[in-house]
Amino acid sequence: MSRVARLPVRVRLTLVLAGVVAILLGLGGLYSYLKLGEALGDSIEQNLRARTADLTPRVRRGEPLPAPDEENFAEVGGARLTADQRRRAQRGPIFVDSERGGDAARLLVTPVDGRLLVVGTAADDRSEALRTLAVLLLIGGPVAIVIASLAGYGAAEARLRAALERERAFVADASHELRTPLAILKAELELASRAGRSREELEAAVRSAAEETDRLAALAEDLLVIARVDDGALPIRAAELRVADVLETVAARFPGRARADAPAALRVDADPDRLQQALGNLVDNALRHGGTHAELAAERVDGRVELHVRDDGPGFPPTFLDDAFDRFTRADAARGRGGAGLGLAIVDLIARAHGGEARARNRPAGGADVWISLPCAS
Repeated sequence: MSRVARLPVRVRLTLVLAGVVAILLGLGGLYSYLKLGEALGDSIEQNLRARTADLTPRVRRGEPLPAPDEENFAEVGGARLTADQRRRAQRGPIFVDSERGGDAARLLVTPVDGRLLVVGTAADDRSEALRTLAVLLLIGGPVAIVIASLAGYGAAEARLRAALERERAFVADASHELRTPLAILKAELELASRAGRSREELEAAVRSAAEETDRLAALAEDLLVIARVDDGALPIRAAELRVADVLETVAARFPGRARADAPAALRVDADPDRLQQALGNLVDNALRHGGTHAELAAERVDGRVELHVRDDGPGFPPTFLDDAFDRFTRADAARGRGGAGLGLAIVDLIARAHGGEARARNRPAGGADVWISLPCAS
């Protein structure tokens, strides 16, 4: 196990892919082999039943049976049967595997007026077909594994390179965002530790340090959400929610600056904490970047519920709208400064985790309109 762990990631992924392909091919080949054998066996037995039905009247009339050929034969008496097979055949028709001239044969033995009618056919074609399939599987399987492994190795290299680039970009952006509040926090603490500071200066330094600490905590939470999504598992605990209650709860966090208005009948299936987090990010983003008031509203559109946050600020630059929900992006020129550029990205991630989407536009009368579209409650 330790030797495998030391192998390059691409090699390990390729080995895993080869193992999975080998298992799938093995199971698929076994299934195909068994199904082909079953289908060929059914075909032979149907042929034997049809010939037995045709020959039974001739046996009853005492007429001679057709002469045997290379594939088919028929006889009365059952000389090639064992004593046990004859006893069982007297009670009803049975299928028997036997030999004819050293070759495999399949027999249908049927009692007819106290005698046994034996109708048989060569089973060599069935055996040959199964042998051919087995050879193809034994030859084609390893070839397919090699081809899949080579393709997987190449794909793994491309995916790993892209993932590494994304990770490096994410770490660089996160480091950049963490550097500013940490530098401010360190400067405030150093100033506070100097002798001769007044009480007012110390209180101001502590307040500033507390604000930067809150900013660091919020940034850490946002980064944690993104990391969970990148790992493929953003925890969602959905419940049926009354939309008006959610909007009012979020608006209450911003007294005097946000108000909620939603029809009482609208409901969605969503995680209340995550949904409030997303809407809170939208309101905070609106108020921090130029708006003096924010309006939370909801409406039903084409079987979905749209949760809107509208502000009275300057709106987004038109060129920024397409990238508004990307990570670490900010429209600083028109929306002010501050924040890590993760608020809208978190909103988009939460919306997608609920089977919805996040959208943004500028209002004709001024200001921005950002909303989440979610499925209605089931």
